[in-house]
Amino acid sequence: MLLNNLYTIQSLTETDNHIQATVKLKTEHAIFSGHFPGQPVLPGVCMMEMISEITGEYLQQSFHISAGPMIKFLHMIDPDKNPEINLEIKYQHAEERVTTNGKIYVGSEIFMKFQLILVPAKRN
Repeated sequence: MLLNNLYTIQSLTETDNHIQATVKLKTEHAIFSGHFPGQPVLPGVCMMEMISEITGEYLQQSFHISAGPMIKFLHMIDPDKNPEINLEIKYQHAEERVTTNGKIYVGSEIFMKFQLILVPAKRN
């Protein structure tokens, strides 16, 4: 889980199956010193996990990513230049899954566009 480890949620609102979130990256996190040394970048897999966690945080359920029919990384997120980022997540429940689509952005700069299918995490 990356929430409260790699990032914290600054704001989280929802209207009509549309989540808006602002998160603050923890720029001192060790992942940034290794990815990449001298030029920190938020890994794409972390962005995908953030989408899953934030959707789960709002819906009060843990999810796993089942599929990614559309994932486009458009720009790198440098945590020193963009320590706060925004997520727009539109979601729909369908049977035993949640389909999401949206973007990660700051202002007019879009870092990622996505469609992810989430399934409930199995409890041990």
